[in-house]
Amino acid sequence: MMQTAASVQDEITSSRQNAIVRAAQKAGPAVVSISVVQVRVVREHPFFSPFGDEFFDDFWGRFFRPREYKEKVYSIGSGFIINPDGYILTNAHVVRGADQLKVSLTTGEEYEGKVVGSDEVSDLAVVKIETKDLPTVVLGNSDDLIIGEWAIAIGNPFGYLLDDPNPTVTVGVISAVNRDIKRERGQVQIFRKMIQTDAAINQGNSGGPLVNASGEVIGINTFIFTTSRGSEGIGFAIPINRAKTILSDLIKFGKIIPAWIGIRAQEVNPILAQSLDLDKAEGVIISDVEENSPAQKAGLKRKDVIIGVDDQKMRTLSDWEDLVYLARAEQNLDIIFLRDGRKNHARLVPKALPTQMSKSSRSKLGINVANISSSIAYRLGTNDRRGVVVTGVDKESIAYEAGLEVGDIIRQMNDQPIRNVEDYEMIIKRIKNNKKLILLIERERALYFVSLEL
Repeated sequence: MMQTAASVQDEITSSRQNAIVRAAQKAGPAVVSISVVQVRVVREHPFFSPFGDEFFDDFWGRFFRPREYKEKVYSIGSGFIINPDGYILTNAHVVRGADQLKVSLTTGEEYEGKVVGSDEVSDLAVVKIETKDLPTVVLGNSDDLIIGEWAIAIGNPFGYLLDDPNPTVTVGVISAVNRDIKRERGQVQIFRKMIQTDAAINQGNSGGPLVNASGEVIGINTFIFTTSRGSEGIGFAIPINRAKTILSDLIKFGKIIPAWIGIRAQEVNPILAQSLDLDKAEGVIISDVEENSPAQKAGLKRKDVIIGVDDQKMRTLSDWEDLVYLARAEQNLDIIFLRDGRKNHARLVPKALPTQMSKSSRSKLGINVANISSSIAYRLGTNDRRGVVVTGVDKESIAYEAGLEVGDIIRQMNDQPIRNVEDYEMIIKRIKNNKKLILLIERERALYFVSLEL
């Protein structure tokens, strides 16, 4: 049977319309390009040592005022529309420090963007543009991925070199799931349960969607492992289900609101497992329960071994810390634990983290502080829960002038160790006006001294 030219063309066209093409067509219209402008103040001395001699630099700096000028730094990333009213999900590192944001749609339209919420730990941010009736992506299920299935990365690599609003599509497979990335010293971000793919993720792809063959977003393209500046087949995406848990906080509050559970826990090692007559060294053992905490109200006690929460197994301390970080206030949690060798269940409802602050500390320093909960410790990358964390700083306070920031951990005050809010308040009350206060703070896992003139 002979085919007409038209029927042959129809067959060719049909064969070209494969799952990957359809997935790109489904998600592509909701992918955006995000152009970022940072304005930096640069200071230069008219005279300086060409050999980098600090003595001569300091000498000339005493007599000649440094020249200051503003410099614009440009960068680009991607994002995708999650709400027709203009809410866009992207990476926090894409919009970090932005003085100006320009969002370009696939239609060629451009809008000024505003960061409405950002979380450096999860490396996620939400940008808002003022428009309506936008195309949106479909959020899939990243807990149901199969190694080897199609993975399609959509974004704007090197977008500033192209005079074209349409995104680029690269194709690969899901290479691995549940990848935990080692945290470097000073690194704020915590990357857990990451999706690994060999779909090319290049400069400008960060923040764009990783979609499956159905065109559903399964991840947010975030970074690559490379020895050069290009893709080498090892790309990583944040699972979309992790983003779903914090999206409402980012949009509503502009940040993640930590949930308070009230447990101090440690990993069950082989020695503990043997002494507790456990079959294997898995789970986390409760070392302390905070008074009047959700954990205490749920009936949990010291030496209880938590082995699961809802449908998630708790094998390591990292599993528990990750769950605490993602837990939301008023969420019902089914805690599965062992007590005296028997399996038990407890219904635990986390609460919003209480911020404790004394009036004297507010009037003298201008900061809010709180005890270091397991959730906060995890976010700050510390295992030491002694001290207090700064949760708020008045911009017209001496603390702000001294450089204190939200997230700083106060370890000592005038050489006195600080274990909790009570210790902090006691020292604040003893301090008289016109006296210096020297704080030892921890920031990004490094220690610094800060001097305050009261």
